[in-house]
Amino acid sequence: MRFDPRSDIAPEWKGFGSFYFMVPQVEFDEFKGSSMLAATIAWDKRLSRTYEQAIASLEATMWQVSSVVRRLNGNTARAAVLHQTHVPNKVSWDSAVNRALDLISSKNSTLVKVVLARSSRLLTMVEIDPLQWLASLQIEGDNAYQFCLQPPESPAFIGNTPERLFYRNRLNVYSEALAATRARGRTESLDLQIGNDLLSSAKDHHEFAVVRENIRRKFETVCSSTVVEPSKVLRKLPRVQHLYAKLTGTLEKEDDEFKILSSLHPTPAVCGLPTEEARILISEIEKFDRGMYAGPVGWFGGAESEFAVGIRSALVGKGVGALLYAGTGIVEGSNSDLEWQELELKTSQFKKLMKNEAPLSAMMEKIEL
Repeated sequence: MRFDPRSDIAPEWKGFGSFYFMVPQVEFDEFKGSSMLAATIAWDKRLSRTYEQAIASLEATMWQVSSVVRRLNGNTARAAVLHQTHVPNKVSWDSAVNRALDLISSKNSTLVKVVLARSSRLLTMVEIDPLQWLASLQIEGDNAYQFCLQPPESPAFIGNTPERLFYRNRLNVYSEALAATRARGRTESLDLQIGNDLLSSAKDHHEFAVVRENIRRKFETVCSSTVVEPSKVLRKLPRVQHLYAKLTGTLEKEDDEFKILSSLHPTPAVCGLPTEEARILISEIEKFDRGMYAGPVGWFGGAESEFAVGIRSALVGKGVGALLYAGTGIVEGSNSDLEWQELELKTSQFKKLMKNEAPLSAMMEKIEL
């Protein structure tokens, strides 16, 4: 789903529309000690699609899947970057952050937080294979959600997001608050120091608490009980670490999941607070279409459903090269230079796949200074 379905759709996002759902033709599920391959076929002679044609289509898809698996098992060549541009550039970014800070400090505004994003276009020598890129990101995907959506004749929206929007299993529903960012340390002692600094930072606690308490209040509107445990710990990923809380609730009825999806998105972690005031500011400041970036990505079924937040993501292939998206929360005390460095850190998992990417250790050193 789009971050903001009310905004105009840019040409690169046309194929996705306001939302993009599908019934999978082939589904592969892994369980503890076993796996399952499921296929969906549909036929109706009145629609000129016979059973034999449906089976032939399925066989063609299975051959296509096999060829993709063989291709992914090979070596992935890193694409060379010919040109890179940011929207906004650094000067415009500084202006946007300062405008947001002025609003946050104004007595005439109720704005507490706004999440500003950046789009980085990378022009490459060859077209990027989205599935190869996604496979290369697996090392970054510890306890993260990986996704790839590609409508016909459109670029692919891929991502490696650590942020769950919600998971429902019958009446039980779970969500997470994830906010505030630091780089990982190159040594165990430095990593511990950076993590402790994040835990004790008043500015980062404020940014995190805004997200956690907003999700808690929205849970309480559709749940008979809500528990926050843990209420604040570190969530460590290969390149970054965040403040994290887990929320658990009991729905009053199963179809309340649709209320949760519509009420949780967008969370203050990707938009801001109050939501509408932050959304309006984003629409005025940002000069690019977020599209599906920061929108819900997931699946739903009878007894279960699960949606993540489409961050740490990119739009690749079909003539666009690569469009990398990243955002950062602006609250009282934010610094535009540090927030820009945070954007660089968040997109580094994609940039490492490029030939001109700086070593990860150099990136971390710059963030820690």
